[in-house]
Amino acid sequence: MSKKAVIFDMDGVIIDSEPLWQDAQMASLASYGIAVTRADCEQLTMGKRVDEIARIWCQSYALSVSAAELEQRILTKLCQLIARVGQAMPGVVQTLDYVKQLNLKIALATSSNHVVIKAVFDQLKLWDKFDLVCSAEDEKQGKPAPDVYLSAAKKLNLSPQACLVIEDSVTGLTASKAANMTTFLVSPHCEAKTFASADAKFANMIELLTFLTENEPLDVLKTFSDKARLATS
Repeated sequence: MSKKAVIFDMDGVIIDSEPLWQDAQMASLASYGIAVTRADCEQLTMGKRVDEIARIWCQSYALSVSAAELEQRILTKLCQLIARVGQAMPGVVQTLDYVKQLNLKIALATSSNHVVIKAVFDQLKLWDKFDLVCSAEDEKQGKPAPDVYLSAAKKLNLSPQACLVIEDSVTGLTASKAANMTTFLVSPHCEAKTFASADAKFANMIELLTFLTENEPLDVLKTFSDKARLATS
């Protein structure tokens, strides 16, 4: 079965927002007298929904503030940062345009709330690039559960096997593989053992785009073999 759609994660794939998420969490927690580091954020909250993030911090530090209040504070700070300094990951616009040229559907499946999606799409002017936008905010479970990816496939009227996912985190990779979707991992840390289940691994989006354009698209996007893994090893 040939691939019919490419489903992109957003944070860390479309936009370099992981540092902004961390800044928003650190600033929000600092207002309650709690100091956390970027490493803390990466270890405990990367790739998770903001309600889960807020719950994790409230439980970890026994905060008297409600998780809902902390969640709203983080979202407000994050959207302000995106509007001020948000930038697309290098090569992402070119990759989106190339996938569109292949007449494949393009979808978003992200842990971020709709308010964050809007901030990102407004800042990067991406609304005309995507056929479908899905947020884990609408699901019973966020990543690493596969819900948002399965919903994206269903709304595209495609089987999971017809979808190729672009992810950057262990949480997202776990979700997409649980959905039985071919997954390309794009991360500077792509060779880490935690990403071993990825079908192909790339250091950045430019490397992924180079791989796609240097291979026959119909070969690259067929039912997956070891071709991409071998090509990137």
